[in-house]
Amino acid sequence: MFTVPVLDIKSDPLDVLLAVIGYRLSMLADSENEDVKALFADRQVTIEIASTESGIARYFNFDNGEFSQHSGHAEKADLTINFKDSMTGVKLLTKGDLPAFMTAVQEGNLSIEGDYSLMMWFNKLAKHIVPTIPDEYQPYFQKAKPYAYKAQKFANHWIGVAKHKLGK
Repeated sequence: MFTVPVLDIKSDPLDVLLAVIGYRLSMLADSENEDVKALFADRQVTIEIASTESGIARYFNFDNGEFSQHSGHAEKADLTINFKDSMTGVKLLTKGDLPAFMTAVQEGNLSIEGDYSLMMWFNKLAKHIVPTIPDEYQPYFQKAKPYAYKAQKFANHWIGVAKHKLGK
């Protein structure tokens, strides 16, 4: 695994996803949307999301409407979400389904420490992370999907080749 130094992002899929979520949250923190402003207001919270197996950790600080993200473990997190591995984290986070999180906890694929009510709050905030696509642009996205899947297969193939050649 390598790190992109300028962005402080590791090549791990979970770290990339968390960094993107962090960048989107920073955009939301500056948003004029009243619903989003209400979610950010009067909160002083640190949420850490990590993976035990890969050693990936990133934390998000919410401080009365201000937002920041950091690579690594937080000194003191109000809520820690720890996935057993990166791909479990990616799957659960992209699914965005709170009951799936609870099932993962029961199956031992995820541990949560701290204030559980912050899970509900973060879930409300997460609904704003993915911007909605206007209806008039939907056909273009539908046309692009097959090409995205082909690109993903192509990338996965060459990642496998690179890992084999590098002995990882």
